[in-house]
Amino acid sequence: MRYTVFMNTFSEIIGQDIILSHLQNALRTGGVSHAYILNGAKGSGRHMIARSFSAALLCGSPRQEGDRIEPCGECLSCIQAEAGSNPDLITLEREKESSIGVNDIRKMRADVMIKPYSAAHKIYIIPDAEKMTPAAQNALLKTLEEPPSYAVILLLADGTSAFLPTIMSRCVTLPLRPVPEKAVEDCLKERFGADEYRARLCARFSGGSIGRAALLLENENFAALREKTIDILRKIDKTDAAQIASFVKEAAAEEETGDLIDLILTWNRDLMVCRSTHGTENLIFTDEVQYIIEAAQTVSWQGLQAASEAVFRARRRLFSNVNAELTLQMMLLEIRAAYRTQDRGQ
Repeated sequence: MRYTVFMNTFSEIIGQDIILSHLQNALRTGGVSHAYILNGAKGSGRHMIARSFSAALLCGSPRQEGDRIEPCGECLSCIQAEAGSNPDLITLEREKESSIGVNDIRKMRADVMIKPYSAAHKIYIIPDAEKMTPAAQNALLKTLEEPPSYAVILLLADGTSAFLPTIMSRCVTLPLRPVPEKAVEDCLKERFGADEYRARLCARFSGGSIGRAALLLENENFAALREKTIDILRKIDKTDAAQIASFVKEAAAEEETGDLIDLILTWNRDLMVCRSTHGTENLIFTDEVQYIIEAAQTVSWQGLQAASEAVFRARRRLFSNVNAELTLQMMLLEIRAAYRTQDRGQ
């Protein structure tokens, strides 16, 4: 086990108002559960919520900011937590990367029996809790059934289908929701200094995750993939099969198939928006406006729909673990045929 390093506050958390309301009410009334499941995908903010809640719960002098209770950041507990040395805030470390085994949980259970050093609570954070083996979950169940009054266990999970019903029944499950795209965009501009175009583009591909959006913002590979994808889409109707195969092979080798699919969908979406509205104010690829206007005037509506269907078919095939290179090649060849369908008044 290791100590958690942070100083996060509730004010930093965006788009999770229902969860924050629940946790703030627990802090306000003292009705803190012994176990919570923070269920959300990687980058959704589950770690930030866990750290903020832990900090406020352990803080010696929590402060009121509007309708929020926040850690003071100045007491011994907050200072220790920020330094990663708070003995009452512990993150479980596992022996294996692929799973959380029964021995990992038994070590935690032994530590749970030791009373807090200075706070009223002792908090345990279990990252990737969905990786607990059935034996580990049964071991944890013994603590959840008769927890010490001071213990609070925060299970951070990407999905709950792997949890035993007995674990679910003894935890308060708090599902994280995707953050609205506009809120992600504003966050990137305000906190990370992103320009409007980059913020909008990364927000579009974030899936409602500020963490993922921030990673995309800093990811040079994503920026390079974007440029290569636009380059091939701009001339897809004139691109031969060998060029398509070379492009796809590189993207597959870099394991960027998911981002590639999203980029192509967004490009086609921009063409459809421009064609249907005869405007450009709602485009994502705002630096390609002139080309999008010209392409939207020549590719038929049926062609644009066929291109979207080709991408969705490819996505379904990739989820089925088919050959990625062949799937993406077929998709781009279908898009090429669709974009060659000229507008003839359909």
